[in-house]
Amino acid sequence: MSSITIRRCCIGEGRPKVIVPIVERTEAAILQKAAAFSTSSADCVEWRADWFADALDADALSRCLRGLRAALGEKLLLVTFRTQAEGGEAALTADQYAAFCAAVCASGCAELLDIEFFSAGERLPQWIAAAHAAGVKVVCSSHDFQKTPPRAELVERMVRMQQAGSDLPKLAVMPTCRTDVLELLAATAEMADHHPETPVITMSMGALGAVSRLCGEAFGSAMTFANPGTASAPGQVPLDVVDTVLDSLRLS
Repeated sequence: MSSITIRRCCIGEGRPKVIVPIVERTEAAILQKAAAFSTSSADCVEWRADWFADALDADALSRCLRGLRAALGEKLLLVTFRTQAEGGEAALTADQYAAFCAAVCASGCAELLDIEFFSAGERLPQWIAAAHAAGVKVVCSSHDFQKTPPRAELVERMVRMQQAGSDLPKLAVMPTCRTDVLELLAATAEMADHHPETPVITMSMGALGAVSRLCGEAFGSAMTFANPGTASAPGQVPLDVVDTVLDSLRLS
């Protein structure tokens, strides 16, 4: 599996890098969390902008991004607007989504931008190219809160993300049985072994899938999300537990 290095953080080698989410409604609360996370063990902070009441106000968005960048120091900043269709807090039109992504890239504050695979549709390569032109890496994501598609479909989706230019394909799926978790892990391993052009991020959600958030180094998931007190998705494991388990499972 290949790797990418951002701010001296090498994603795709060794211990999976840990992401913690900020899910707050107001600028003050967002920046307070950022300041607290700046000294945490996490490698990256995800700002879930769909929780921010003023996310579509250009001035408020710009101000909040600048505050986040200043508060986080050397921590990586991943900016995400999770749409309602994929489990987020708000719905966007295609034009609103495009404008949001463009504003994040233009701000110069984020190292990583989440772009939803299905929401972008045919525009995906164009949006990724625009992010790259601004020096921003792209996490291309797909979420299924109802089921786990077959392994071949999971692999095919991540390969299409790679082909569109994504730096970090990401899949989050919901298991309905134990074998669904194995399907997700098998798809992850297949990507690492047979499609290593990029690192990938994968997870099986809910309590049943929690193990998938902890065994990324063995199966090939380069990053994992941890719960720093408030979870942004079902099944996120507390940050201190994630750190302990990842250290215990080190392969080298």
